[in-house]
Amino acid sequence: MLIIVLGLISGLLLGITGGGGAIVSVPALLYGLHMPMQIATTMSLFVVGGSALLGTILKRKQVAWGKGLVFAILGSLFSPVGSFLAKRFSESSLIAGFAILMLIVAVLMFKRSNAKSPPLNNLQLSAPKNTQWLVVIVAICTGLLTGFFGVGGGFMIVPALVLLNKLENKTAAATSLFIISLISISSLANKVAEIELDVKLVLIFMLGSLLGMLAGNYISQKISNKLSQRIFAAISALLGVYMLIDSVLKFAV
Repeated sequence: MLIIVLGLISGLLLGITGGGGAIVSVPALLYGLHMPMQIATTMSLFVVGGSALLGTILKRKQVAWGKGLVFAILGSLFSPVGSFLAKRFSESSLIAGFAILMLIVAVLMFKRSNAKSPPLNNLQLSAPKNTQWLVVIVAICTGLLTGFFGVGGGFMIVPALVLLNKLENKTAAATSLFIISLISISSLANKVAEIELDVKLVLIFMLGSLLGMLAGNYISQKISNKLSQRIFAAISALLGVYMLIDSVLKFAV
């Protein structure tokens, strides 16, 4: 029962924000089901990838397929590098790194929720020149983080698509789901061969996350972007602080 609830919450966040499923699923698996970090991050990819794929189907009319595919290919090339690097770190180091990532995400998301949205023409004028190189950098970072931590990287992808590719928020969120699904699948292909997973647990967790994605997709149409971003920021901050304290205590022991 617990694993379905955890999957529901992960899918819910992903459906509402276009990212963030792993922010809940990794600590949920780590502390709720007492899984090692490497297994939790791998299982998280099933949740993130499956939920994002469903979200892509639901929001297919809003997806910028061409831009999304280029971004996903670049990210997929570097996700195995992230997986390789993750094996070189201890459990406590991975937990601490994930906690710091969550706190950074919380700060960025809270700032985004407070920022006034300029008109689209002003946004285009303020966007930096030669954005192709910046898109490449963000795509590479997304792939590395997906492989390393089992996160989708929606918190980076959505702002990048808005600012660098000049997409509207809803189009960026939908395209982000498409990108996350492809990069997650690529990263999973590299991880699954090396880690034994309980198939039954994976399927139950995925079922919960897919149901959560359906609910999140519905809720996202009823609430403002500002509210969803603040909810996401608050959850990220609370979980990040908890995990950071836990990692410090483990280092001390």
